[in-house]
Amino acid sequence: MTRSHGAVVWPDEGSLTERRAVFVYEGARMQAAAVDAPIVPEPWTERDEAFRTQFLGVIDMMCGPDRKSSPKELHDDWVRAYESMGWKYGTTRDVAAKTHPDMVPFDDLEQREQDKDAVFVALCEIARLWIRQRLEAR
Repeated sequence: MTRSHGAVVWPDEGSLTERRAVFVYEGARMQAAAVDAPIVPEPWTERDEAFRTQFLGVIDMMCGPDRKSSPKELHDDWVRAYESMGWKYGTTRDVAAKTHPDMVPFDDLEQREQDKDAVFVALCEIARLWIRQRLEAR
């Protein structure tokens, strides 16, 4: 049996930050699917503009000199970012109602969700080190 979580759509053009963001976001989605996480978010192309805008800011920060290495600290930042977009805690993830069960302290997350945050940090580091402007690689 197989399940589809949507195809990855790679931007033909786009800024360095956007290419890094798609890599990190879709990599994190694949990890969530691989461990059968309770929440596997929709593909990048299906996310709303407010989410994508804040995510690009996170990727800029995570690929810059002020990057963070703590999954707990990043989770706390994620909760605050979601709150600023109008989300709140709920027992299920509901995009329309803007509820999410992971809007709890990091230590209250189940292990798969804590691991997801650690994978996110690692994917950001990979993106920082190995996804560069095309001209820089030539």
